[in-house]
Amino acid sequence: DKPAWEKEAPESVADLLAIQKQVQQVLPKCMAATVTLQMGGSSGSGVVVSKGGLVLTAGHVSGKPGRAVKIILADGRELKGKALGMNGDTDSGLVQITDPPKDLPVVEYDKSEKELPGVGQWCIAVGNPGGLDKDRGVVVRVGRVISAKSDTIRTDCMLLGGDSGGPLFNFNGVVIGIHSRISSRPDNNMHVSMPAFQADWKALNDSKALGKQAGRGRPSPTRTWLGV
Repeated sequence: DKPAWEKEAPESVADLLAIQKQVQQVLPKCMAATVTLQMGGSSGSGVVVSKGGLVLTAGHVSGKPGRAVKIILADGRELKGKALGMNGDTDSGLVQITDPPKDLPVVEYDKSEKELPGVGQWCIAVGNPGGLDKDRGVVVRVGRVISAKSDTIRTDCMLLGGDSGGPLFNFNGVVIGIHSRISSRPDNNMHVSMPAFQADWKALNDSKALGKQAGRGRPSPTRTWLGV
């Protein structure tokens, strides 16, 4: 039998309890690797994906390559870092922690160059809306994928200001997207896909700014969506 979260829809209370249990199992690691990024007076989120200190985030959060970034871990530790590359069109961005600690919490990310999550797939959005709050901790929302096309995933996970750059996980705790465009509508939140990151991986690691909006720290206004 399929796990409850791989069915088209939950069929029983037991399925709902199985979904809840799976979320609870993967959340501790997901939450520990989700960080707050501070650049001057602005704040965003990110996720650590390597022991070497590589952080995935949104391009409008990391901004211009070489920019100084403060990384705050979920346990409150503050680390220094710098922005690597960004693509202003897809809104992908990388940050490097300058001197990563040996116990740095990390998660896996989807390294697929083409495969996208399926419509209806369950997902978990994690982030630090409004900045790090030690009493509250990171904020978690569970939802489903509404559409996935090329470089953008759309979900019904409600996002707030400060969530930008945070991770979207599948139910195995693997990063499948990075929060990008936040809407007041609960069903219209956009996330950069992992294939979009893979397409620019070398350039992002080489601290290059790509896209029409490169260096401006904002996604391209020419990208539009038509919903029917």
